[in-house]
Amino acid sequence: GGSLYQRIEKECEEHISAALRSLVGQCPDLVVFLSLVEKCWQDLCDQMLMIRSIALYLDRTYVKQTPNVRSLWDMGLQLFRKHLSLAPEVDHKTVTGLLRMIESERLGEAVERTLINHLLQMFTALGIYSGSFEKPFLECTSEFYAAEGTKYMQQYDVPDYLKHVETRLHEEHERCLLYLGDLTRKPLIATVERQLLERHIHAILDKGFMMLMDGHRIEDLQRMYSLFSRVNSLEPLRQAVSSYIRRTGQGIVMDEEKDKDMVPSLLEFKASLDSIWEESFSKNEGFCNHIRDAFEHLINIRQNQPAELIAKFLDEKLRAGNKGTSEEELEGTLDKVLVLFRFIQLKTECGSQFTNKLEGMFKDIELSKEINESFKQSSQARTKLPSGIEMSVHVLTTG
Repeated sequence: GGSLYQRIEKECEEHISAALRSLVGQCPDLVVFLSLVEKCWQDLCDQMLMIRSIALYLDRTYVKQTPNVRSLWDMGLQLFRKHLSLAPEVDHKTVTGLLRMIESERLGEAVERTLINHLLQMFTALGIYSGSFEKPFLECTSEFYAAEGTKYMQQYDVPDYLKHVETRLHEEHERCLLYLGDLTRKPLIATVERQLLERHIHAILDKGFMMLMDGHRIEDLQRMYSLFSRVNSLEPLRQAVSSYIRRTGQGIVMDEEKDKDMVPSLLEFKASLDSIWEESFSKNEGFCNHIRDAFEHLINIRQNQPAELIAKFLDEKLRAGNKGTSEEELEGTLDKVLVLFRFIQLKTECGSQFTNKLEGMFKDIELSKEINESFKQSSQARTKLPSGIEMSVHVLTTG
């Protein structure tokens, strides 16, 4: 058994060595060269399967009973790996060809994915995928996307750039499914994220964040939030939200000529921020805190004035009653104004004639809601009120 195994090994080694040597100096066209390497590998696989089927008894007896002796299949792989390492030109040219094909595909050209897949399967079977291919592949990927990120940040506006990043991440994920090993997916995606996102976080915010917020671009802001969360960069986005609120809101609060519109403008601004927080920022608690803190700062930069204007605004709304608006709309407005009121600091010290009575009124509103709701649920409401009649009572503790 031993002598037969050694004779087979010797014949296989001579054949494999000659096959790989024949590739040296072959064809300058890299795709054609890769096809020759693929054929050489496929021939080996076919021949080793045939040898194993012919010498099956040897493989099942001598090999299994003798320590440190490889199966005929593994012996063929070991010989191919050995002689590939002895032909560095073939190894280097194969890797270079694969890298160029993948780069061509990234640039939009059609490539033979099956050829790439077969050769990467060869590297995997030989146990050299990580060292021979993956390391240079990730280095080339990093260089490619570093250059692309710098170029596209200059050429694209922020919404288009973020869409491009999203597309690239999807393409690389697909590439892993089609021909790259699953173990490559995580470092590959991390490389793309680092070069297209992490390196440009502050540039993206500086270039386009205010425009997206001013335009209420819900979808684009959601895309920004999603991409930034992938690279643990939500904190710069939160800071940008806070700065935006302070900068934009200051124009509302500090412009004395527009005092009559301050409260409606603040209500509109807060409603816009709330919808962005819900739809774009996934109701993230950290963003909620930053929005609250920034709004609190905003409301209090003119001391008593916002409190006075809130009181006057409410007075006008309540005097008008339901004229032109339904009771539900009026209550909705009161609820929104209550949110603004809660941002006012030092309520008891900053002007009792406005804030103390205002606070009492809001407590009355809350109490009235609770009493009305409780009454509607009671048996008396169901039995004593005529069908179709609703009753609503408002309690005022001060007049």
